[in-house]
Amino acid sequence: MYYFLNQYIKALNSSVEHIEFKRQALFKHERVHSKIVTRDYDSMLHLNAANFGLNQNDVLNMYDYFQGTTDVKEKSSSVSDLNIPISYQMHYNSNVSEALQGGRLAETIHHTPTRVGEIASVEHYDAFSNIANRVIWDSRGFKSCTQFLDFDGDPLAEIFYHLDGTRALERYWEITEDGKGKVIFNIHLINYKGSDYYFNTEEDLFTFFLDEINEQNHEENTFIADRPGVADIPLIRMKSKAKKYVFFPILHAANPDDLIHSELEPSYQEVFNHLDKLDGLIVMTDNQARQLRIRLKRLKGKGRNIPISVIPGAAIDNKELKAEHLSPLNKQGNQVIYAGRLGVDKGVDNLIRAFALVVPQVPDAVLDIRGFGDGDFVNSLKDLINQLGMQNNIHISGYSNPIDPLYDQSKIFAGAAHQDAFPLAMVEALGHGLPLVAFDTNFGPAEIIDDKVNGFLVQPGDLYGFAQHIITLLTNDAMLQRMSENAYESAKNYSYPKVWKKWRSAVGVK
Repeated sequence: MYYFLNQYIKALNSSVEHIEFKRQALFKHERVHSKIVTRDYDSMLHLNAANFGLNQNDVLNMYDYFQGTTDVKEKSSSVSDLNIPISYQMHYNSNVSEALQGGRLAETIHHTPTRVGEIASVEHYDAFSNIANRVIWDSRGFKSCTQFLDFDGDPLAEIFYHLDGTRALERYWEITEDGKGKVIFNIHLINYKGSDYYFNTEEDLFTFFLDEINEQNHEENTFIADRPGVADIPLIRMKSKAKKYVFFPILHAANPDDLIHSELEPSYQEVFNHLDKLDGLIVMTDNQARQLRIRLKRLKGKGRNIPISVIPGAAIDNKELKAEHLSPLNKQGNQVIYAGRLGVDKGVDNLIRAFALVVPQVPDAVLDIRGFGDGDFVNSLKDLINQLGMQNNIHISGYSNPIDPLYDQSKIFAGAAHQDAFPLAMVEALGHGLPLVAFDTNFGPAEIIDDKVNGFLVQPGDLYGFAQHIITLLTNDAMLQRMSENAYESAKNYSYPKVWKKWRSAVGVK
């Protein structure tokens, strides 16, 4: 079994999760057993996963495992499952329903998004109108957890249940030293295989969990830590024998301008201290592998010779590669798309500034920005659009799943990241025939873009040059058509057979 270790699967996901989704699809296509393993408790996990084409067998969650709910028959839930006293007065609503006792609010029932009438959670109120506890229901239709809350509505203690209602785990929270938040300080695993276990952190429980699933399969497994800072340390601390790899979805050094000598990205410090406990490292570009090998040569001990494999984060199935090519000349309008996280490091502000230089030359040009990010930063991007007077030409449209129809409506993909280990969306765009325009930063763009063939690489910070390349593509039909065909051709570099060959070589998959 191959286990891909992560923290969560949310309704809105980063490239780490999207890379795992594509990898899981590839492994299933090759009929090799694999699972995405998540650490965090999330009652909406399987609903979210299903929205990305995953089923229960594709995902293994730590809490599901200890609650015995990894594979359950999904059913619908409703208010009738709550045994609300007949004397209560019910007020039904599509999002939140209320149960009142003689005019006093006794319970609020929160319904599952997109599922009419189903239960997400139930909050119970005391006589003073304070929330006493919150009962959480799994999206698959059963009571999963009870939270006991403080006056701010934050958990103090939690009980997680087996399907039969007996206790599986308990978690206890305490206020942080700075008084600004709460952290888990004790986890009680109840009567697991006849014994009780206690853990100080989720990290400790995650390590125990990884050993358990490894021993369950007689230690004939391969673990790949995908989420930096969450998955790699528990992987290193496993006591049982397994093949162990750390995957690098981000740059390995804190300073993107000095990836050999600068301090390590904090998430990887522990990894580099225990390289001897790993079977290999996996990166997505040849350039990052090259820089890592130079850095490792300065180390002492066995870790300096650890194998480093290069496997792109994207894999495109044959159906998509064989699909009819859409000519950009037949598309309506002049839409340019960006898809990805909306963060400072992604340079979306510079993308907006550059596009403001495009519009005077191509008045009907539209930049469609797709993704999610910190609310304050997204608001600052909206303010910038307003300051530049680009409200009619630049739109922040939010996170979109699926994204493929939006690629088919666009003519160009543009990205302006200050650094990016491997911009997954660029490869997705190639599969839809979109030429790429991006700054030549570490590491991914230069390995995805063949300059002047399937797109343009721009000197970092050159907003005028960036804008001019977009203008050229939008006003030169022959060039746009030629680069579009080259983009389709480039997408073949990420075909299932080619990427699978790299996986076989890297981790010995058969």
